[in-house]
Amino acid sequence: MLLFIVVSACALFWQYSLRARDLAVRASRQLCARAGVQLLDQSVGLRRLALVRKRGGGLALRRQYSFEVSTNGADRHRGSLYFEGGRLENFSLPLRADDPALAGVVPPVAVPPVSRLH
Repeated sequence: MLLFIVVSACALFWQYSLRARDLAVRASRQLCARAGVQLLDQSVGLRRLALVRKRGGGLALRRQYSFEVSTNGADRHRGSLYFEGGRLENFSLPLRADDPALAGVVPPVAVPPVSRLH
């Protein structure tokens, strides 16, 4: 009987994890589309899983997913999603060079490559 309970709990956790991952994939696609960046590999990876106390006092799983995006088709940057329970709490995405949030910001200075000493 105990074995059945353990196996059932593992199966439920696995099913919940798959649903949470699907939610993270959909959220990353929507965020990338809104930000004008390309989601690479069309997937997310679970980076961190923790049991946390919610504001209301209950317990929830906090999941951090990471994924890669491209701002111009030739680069790769990491993005992150933070879920608490089934709710998106926070995210991070890189900015494109033509993003209005960067208006007035001085672009970085190109540093020449360092020559190797023989």
